[in-house]
Amino acid sequence: MSKKEIPLILVFYIDTEMMQNPRMIQPFVESVNHMIEKKNANIMAFFVPTKGEDRIECLNPTTLEKPELAKINQMVEDIKNSFSIGVDISLPDEEIITDSPCKCGGNCTCK
Repeated sequence: MSKKEIPLILVFYIDTEMMQNPRMIQPFVESVNHMIEKKNANIMAFFVPTKGEDRIECLNPTTLEKPELAKINQMVEDIKNSFSIGVDISLPDEEIITDSPCKCGGNCTCK
């Protein structure tokens, strides 16, 4: 894998209470993912619950030594496998609607 193919890793450490509130965390995660997609950035974002201070860390795997990089690559693979990241969804593209307004005023999941 060339250095250009290796993604930056953004780790968002977020308070557990916020992580447990879908009305707060879902829009946040969606906005982060939307920005990554909009910028066509080679970034993987992870959201980790914490009881400490909220913070964001950025890891650039291309600057790490090989033993550290191997550990991070293994962690990323474990996370991808645990959360089925990158698994193909069998919905055709035309059924996926983005940026459409909510039909009932924004207090539901009618999208």
